[in-house]
Amino acid sequence: MIQYTLIQEFSAKGRGIHSGSACHVVVKPGEPESGYTLIRSDLSGKPRIKLHPELVTETDRCTTLSEGEVSVHTAEHLLSAMFGLGILDAEIHCSAPELPILDGSAKPWIEAIEAAGRRPMGPMRGYALCTPIRVEDPETGSWAEATPAAIPSYHVALSHEPQAIGPCSAHFTYGGDYASAIAPARTFTLVSHLLPMIHRGLLQGAEEGSGILVIDRELNPTDWAALEQFIQQPLERSNQLGALPQTPFRMPSEPAAHKMLDVLGDLALIGRPVAAEVRIFKPGHRINTLLAQRIMEQLESTNPVPFFDLNTAPLMDVTQIMSILPHRPPFLLVDRIHHKTEDEIWGSKAVTMNEPFFPGHFPGAPVMPGVLQLEAMAQVGGILALSTVPDPENYLTYFLKMDEV
Repeated sequence: MIQYTLIQEFSAKGRGIHSGSACHVVVKPGEPESGYTLIRSDLSGKPRIKLHPELVTETDRCTTLSEGEVSVHTAEHLLSAMFGLGILDAEIHCSAPELPILDGSAKPWIEAIEAAGRRPMGPMRGYALCTPIRVEDPETGSWAEATPAAIPSYHVALSHEPQAIGPCSAHFTYGGDYASAIAPARTFTLVSHLLPMIHRGLLQGAEEGSGILVIDRELNPTDWAALEQFIQQPLERSNQLGALPQTPFRMPSEPAAHKMLDVLGDLALIGRPVAAEVRIFKPGHRINTLLAQRIMEQLESTNPVPFFDLNTAPLMDVTQIMSILPHRPPFLLVDRIHHKTEDEIWGSKAVTMNEPFFPGHFPGAPVMPGVLQLEAMAQVGGILALSTVPDPENYLTYFLKMDEV
């Protein structure tokens, strides 16, 4: 998996679907390791909110993020688009409390990102989950769980009537084709939920082209009249379940794919992908963000373990490593370097049954000797140390001690 940064800023204008307020959004490249920051450009001092799962204050129909008296609503579609395209650092300037709904999907954001361009930064830094996590919402019957895995993957299952919304499940592996598989999926509203939402003052910014209306039950004449008043056009009254003809599905699994879109946008609050298999039943912003909070609690209570995709080309291969280190097989204990900064480095070794220490070290129950694991770490550390000199081939590295290993 590759991490990207924006080449230049991009912008979008529109109305918030719930408030109806006009909003101008400008997204600028973020500094490396800065994460996502929301900036309310319409307020005095332009207050900044550095995104974190604990800043979630409301989850009714959208995700609300608040710090002090400053709030931002409905950022999940934009966050999903950036997270899905591997952009983990960005400044989001917004001129109103609610981001525009646009067409109800992440597609307009993807198009804006592609027009601005993105530049690869190298292998993506992510987190590894140490222990399984499960959260439940007794009020809705929804649940979510995250289990440690080699790469991030996501599964959602809806409880809606398949005759109304089509396939009720979706799957996505991080690094997959987000732009075509997930981004085009628009937000959807069941007609049985629509009238109560209108009475509560929501959907003030709903307009033609901003989502899908789904007929999920038989409607009486009063229902049809209210629906026609809402969309401001006459309708062909039919008892057939499914998307209203005026808002047809873009793809058969669009509702499930949109729930996946929301999941990715809410989990983007963690800041980086987590190497876990995530499964959510009856996904919604409440259960999504609750899972994000529990994952973040685990990461912050321990020293987050990084993960990297072994299928991504390394920063250094074994030939390049041997041009720096004097070690040679069988005592060269690092094959690849995946990430390196001034004070941090990640390396890996492919340990197989061919290792010469396995026949004599717990035969039949292969375990890499702990002292050799320490030696492998020391060799990776040596590469980091030798990277500070112009002629590393002329130096030898010796470590006198290792602390807190």
